[in-house]
Amino acid sequence: MDQDTIDGGAPGSVIAAVIDGNGDVFNVIDGNNGANTPDPSDPPLPPIPGPTDSRVLSLESLDGAVSVVLAGGRSGRVLMPGATGLRLPPVDVVTGTTPGMAGSWLQEVNVLEREVFLPIGLWSDESQAEFFAILDEFQGIVSAWDDVDIGQVGTCRLVARSSKGERVLDVTYKGGMEGEEGGDASGEDWATYGLTFVAVSPYWHAREPVERSYSIVSGEDFLGDGTGTAPWPRSISPSTVVGENMPIPVEGDVPTWTEYEVLGPVPSVTVTYPGTSVDVPGGVPAGQILRLVTDPRARSARLDGAIAWDRITMGATFAPLRPGVNRVSVVLSTAGDGAGLVMRWTPQWKAAW
Repeated sequence: MDQDTIDGGAPGSVIAAVIDGNGDVFNVIDGNNGANTPDPSDPPLPPIPGPTDSRVLSLESLDGAVSVVLAGGRSGRVLMPGATGLRLPPVDVVTGTTPGMAGSWLQEVNVLEREVFLPIGLWSDESQAEFFAILDEFQGIVSAWDDVDIGQVGTCRLVARSSKGERVLDVTYKGGMEGEEGGDASGEDWATYGLTFVAVSPYWHAREPVERSYSIVSGEDFLGDGTGTAPWPRSISPSTVVGENMPIPVEGDVPTWTEYEVLGPVPSVTVTYPGTSVDVPGGVPAGQILRLVTDPRARSARLDGAIAWDRITMGATFAPLRPGVNRVSVVLSTAGDGAGLVMRWTPQWKAAW
């Protein structure tokens, strides 16, 4: 019986593993490549690059004047493992039942406020005085609760930056920085905290809103300009269609509410898109601004700061712009110099990155 020998030991040694393959000759497989040297015909493999994590989280004051990057290194501020609440917000699923029907039926899904937990490490490699300064800066950001207004969405901000861009979440501190002195929690120039924040508006959003402006060319001639070059026939029209079914692209993955500013003098304005019909039949006087906020959290209509719902038709309907391309129509009455409409919205996302 012929045999195959597999050499897996040191050079010169043979492991007597016998495989009966009934071949005419036996094969020797040398796991040490003869003298245990690399085969020069095999080129070296290139190094495999490691993954580059572009994610960085910062905590900043509501006005952006003070910002703390949780990047570690010599900064003395680091986000430790175990953070939660940075991706999808929690939801409440409402269902109903019908006698004789197995299971239930889906009624609605309500997005709830978001809770964020951040394990933070603060320290100084230089001195206790520097550590106290780092501690005071951080504490000053999270404890800015003295002048909260009704309807405010937060007292500070989390800012997430990554290869997908920048996203902001307005939050309010709930607890975790009460302090635990000594032991595994803190020392003379270092401390760790498990901070809890709540985001009453649960979506991440862009730092600045997107803005679109619409206006009528000043001094447009509706009948003729006296040169005989104006096209005929023409007719007097009480309004000008600035844009009909204009494509309005909206970034993000969450519907977003709009704000409108109508700059007078404008006799009347109409804005329509699916779910929304806003008509201002009384217009806006010269030099004044009508501001309409459609977000249910802060819905209002004000003319130079004064409540002005009477200028908007009772049958007005409001709906958010959807992610993707929306078709919007704007009609402005024949207006004077400086008149127009400004439309704003802020892109939103479900997750930090």
